[in-house]
Amino acid sequence: MVNEKKIQDYPNCLSFLDAKRDSAPQVLLFAAQDSFEFDVLLDYYKEQLSKNQETFEIIVFTGEGGEMDSFFSHCFTPDMFYPTKLLVIKSGTTFFKAFLGTQNKKPNDLYQNFLHHLPQLSDKVYILVHYDTWDLPASIKKLFGNLANSIVSKNFYPNETRKNLENLSKKYDIHLSPEAMDEFLHRIPPNMGSYMKSLNKLKTFLGKKKFEVEDIENVLLGRSALNYSSLVTLFFQNRRAEFFKELKKLSDIRVELGILISKLLERLNELRTFRVIHKKNKSDMDESLLYELLGIEHFSEGRKFHVLKELRTEAKYFNDKTMEEIYEILLNLNLRHKTSSDLDVLHLLVNNSFLKMFKLLQI
Repeated sequence: MVNEKKIQDYPNCLSFLDAKRDSAPQVLLFAAQDSFEFDVLLDYYKEQLSKNQETFEIIVFTGEGGEMDSFFSHCFTPDMFYPTKLLVIKSGTTFFKAFLGTQNKKPNDLYQNFLHHLPQLSDKVYILVHYDTWDLPASIKKLFGNLANSIVSKNFYPNETRKNLENLSKKYDIHLSPEAMDEFLHRIPPNMGSYMKSLNKLKTFLGKKKFEVEDIENVLLGRSALNYSSLVTLFFQNRRAEFFKELKKLSDIRVELGILISKLLERLNELRTFRVIHKKNKSDMDESLLYELLGIEHFSEGRKFHVLKELRTEAKYFNDKTMEEIYEILLNLNLRHKTSSDLDVLHLLVNNSFLKMFKLLQI
């Protein structure tokens, strides 16, 4: 029978794992495009259920169709042989389409039927869902009532990346040199799953605890990997041919384009701040104050010098009007990237948007 419990929401799997609790939540909804965190959560559930020294069954649903009868049966029909079950839903966006109307995306008869039967859900049946996108619809949370804990693991904001990497490094007993940390932050996608996967890869491949920038480059940054830092520099320095050559490495447009847009907007804000400071302070100002205003005071000395040098170079290509128009194009591209279902159309939009922005830099 369903027990009334307080709903808990977490920003990523690390905060979930660090929380104190007597047992695993009966239902856990995990939303993120990166799957590494979900694999960690699956291991957590296996470990928790094994502690009870009770035989349990794991049933995996992929959202490929024809699974609803089996899902309802495992949820609501008592099993004499395997009363304890872990139901794993690996592609929640596909699986739960059956519960929502095709036109208005509102709950349908199947959704209401599940809600009707929910009080019959045995407390020995656990449900772990990977909703493979960056958000979790309210209708999906409501489907499981107060049973559901949720994790929505989004990309970090620029001011959150360093703190999260430092916390995770401590947890993994890893030390990154200042230069290695800067390189990691500038090259690894800014989300918990990517950070966890990358730190695990460093420890596994090199078998040590202290890492330098060469380790980041050799282990984590293959030649074929999309270089976000390089793309940002090439764009803001108006190096069009080199930019489009690097952009050809774009492989997973759903994930990589969002990260690239985020980093371009971040640099655009840095450049806007730098230009305002430069206008108001024709003479040299205290460097420590300048770094603080730019939000780079925690960078290593080498990275600070590098960023400042790039901003001075890039400032000559931009005026207020150009920056405003580029900002609007990036925001529109970000919106289309999140809502477009046709990847071919999205690729075309990406190329046209960057061509348009490069033309603005010629004016």
